[in-house]
Amino acid sequence: MTSRPPNIGRRLKVGAKWSGAEIVLNLPLRLATLAILARLLSPTEFGIFAAAVTVIELARPLGSLSVDHALVQSKSLSAETVAFASLFAIGLSSIVALLIVINADAVRLLYDDPEVPDLLAALALSLPLSTVSGLLLAVLRRKLAFRELSITVLLSSAVAAMTSVAVAVLGGGVWALVAGYYADLVLRAFFALRLVRLRLVRPRLGDEARRLLRFGGGTTLSLMLNFWALHGDYVVIGSALGAKPLGFYSRAYQLISTVPGMLGNLHNMVLFPAFSRAQSDRTYLQRALLVGTEATAALTLPLCAWGLVLGPEVIVVLLGPGWDEAILPFQILSLGVYFRTGYRFAASIVWAKGRVFALSACQGIYGLLIVVGAVIGARWGIAGVAVATLVALFVFYVLLYGLTARTIGASLGSFLGVHVGPSAIFLIVLVTAAPVRWWLVELGAPPALVLIAAVGAGAAALLGATWGLRQRLWGELVYEQGLRAVGRYTSPLKGEEEGDDDVGT
Repeated sequence: MTSRPPNIGRRLKVGAKWSGAEIVLNLPLRLATLAILARLLSPTEFGIFAAAVTVIELARPLGSLSVDHALVQSKSLSAETVAFASLFAIGLSSIVALLIVINADAVRLLYDDPEVPDLLAALALSLPLSTVSGLLLAVLRRKLAFRELSITVLLSSAVAAMTSVAVAVLGGGVWALVAGYYADLVLRAFFALRLVRLRLVRPRLGDEARRLLRFGGGTTLSLMLNFWALHGDYVVIGSALGAKPLGFYSRAYQLISTVPGMLGNLHNMVLFPAFSRAQSDRTYLQRALLVGTEATAALTLPLCAWGLVLGPEVIVVLLGPGWDEAILPFQILSLGVYFRTGYRFAASIVWAKGRVFALSACQGIYGLLIVVGAVIGARWGIAGVAVATLVALFVFYVLLYGLTARTIGASLGSFLGVHVGPSAIFLIVLVTAAPVRWWLVELGAPPALVLIAAVGAGAAALLGATWGLRQRLWGELVYEQGLRAVGRYTSPLKGEEEGDDDVGT
């Protein structure tokens, strides 16, 4: 068996620390931006933007043939192959962008709103730009340059958020969202270009390039099927119910997706490149699956409980008045935070192993369930669509983890075992936060106070349970990693070098 590269565990820990710092700094920024924009823009304007972006997200992987992911996954690449793949991706994305601009009016077959075609034409020009930034960032991901990646993403996100708010304050309406969208892409490309040394070489199409394009083609199929999983409910709501309900649903969905999305960035930027380097080491990947699943569950299951209990307060505090229709979809979708985060972790392992067509099959089933479920659920409004989305997400999670276990030879019993502690964490938060919220609401306390008190009560209960139960609550693997993080763990094996064999999460 080919061993993994030396110090991959240590490099992975470095990446996790930088990505963790990025999440800590970026999460308040995203929530603050969302709260400000929700008070400056209407639900209809958010719905129009969401309708146009769904088309762009469908075209994005097709435009670049996912060459950026292929560059990261490939074991070895020549400069000539990279040059060919880059030119191919930029040229293809430019053609797709031009086709969208020419045929923008056709989108009215899905969304009967006169503003969507103009917005779509403006956003189509972002495809070549996103391809360039994606290729540059792929070089950094392949080099495991985690510090540079985190700084780039953080700076570009901050400037994009300020751009959107500034344009909205000036009365730009929905174009404030477009301005922020472009600012993020431009700055990612700019910062990455400063960090990557470009060499001009003659492009070459050989066997290496064909393998790269084959992987990119499979990944593109997977991502395009994943589009219907991530945005199929948007398409159904926008076409069947209209822009305003889509605005309410998209804001609830974005709030719920904030943490999974940022952790998904950790998977994409850190875990996928690291697992690609260690793709031949099944033992390493088996342990990574268990540690990562346990840590993901322990982190996100309390958020599921808080979201379910405190949905009304979260919507009122973050989005302000006039967003009550987003409360019930938010509470329903909050139960899927763990599944939405966990499947990304499993997908990063399957992706690194190169099983892109098997992943595509799972994505296809997921997308079909989302669309069919949304069509049925739309009879009961956006809450019905949220229920259908949650059911489809659970089925996909089970399918993908089954595929991951077969790919790396992990046992089902071990996988189920790492959920025992995190499930107890969910129940502790639920039974603590719910009565506190009920009592404060009965007393007429303001939503912000209810939110702070209920979250604080749940956190205090978790601290007490941690002190009493220790690793029986959090799970042995996560508890061990936590002790390592605070420097209180001593390896039982003398001479074992700390960090080389650990899996960062």
